[in-house]
Amino acid sequence: MAEKGKTKKTVAAPAKVKSRGNGKFKAILILIAFCAAAPFCLPTLLICLGLLPALVALITDTDPEKNTAATIGFMNFAGVSPFLIDLWLKGQTWEAAFAILREPTNWMVMLGSAAIGHLILYAVPPVVMLFTMTKMDLRLKKLRDAQEELKAIWGADVANPKAGNSNRR
Repeated sequence: MAEKGKTKKTVAAPAKVKSRGNGKFKAILILIAFCAAAPFCLPTLLICLGLLPALVALITDTDPEKNTAATIGFMNFAGVSPFLIDLWLKGQTWEAAFAILREPTNWMVMLGSAAIGHLILYAVPPVVMLFTMTKMDLRLKKLRDAQEELKAIWGADVANPKAGNSNRR
């Protein structure tokens, strides 16, 4: 039985160890990242807006190999890259970046290239399947012709796998 007057002792939780300077290190790292990213601000803006279809494809692709995202992303990047080069040649100013983004035909090229990536995804696999099936049919025809030749030379027992099994173990 428990004695009166005695209380249960509780074990104190260990005190958390504070790391010194961790907040300062993160602030310095963020400052360095912003300073390093400043020259790339305008190209990054153009890339982020132009590659939105690739980002959507990356998020919605459930395949572990991400083939859909890769196809759409590469085609989309091919559509964005001429405008990125144009921005670099014009001197990377805000006016040049917004002039590229304001033009509807530029958007048509960037988004149209992603649409071509979608077209590749839906058109190429059936064509490849058609060629593969045709190749398999030709191979099957060759094998059947060879089997008929063997029947003509060795007799009908060659085509019957159950006949002549007495020699096999």
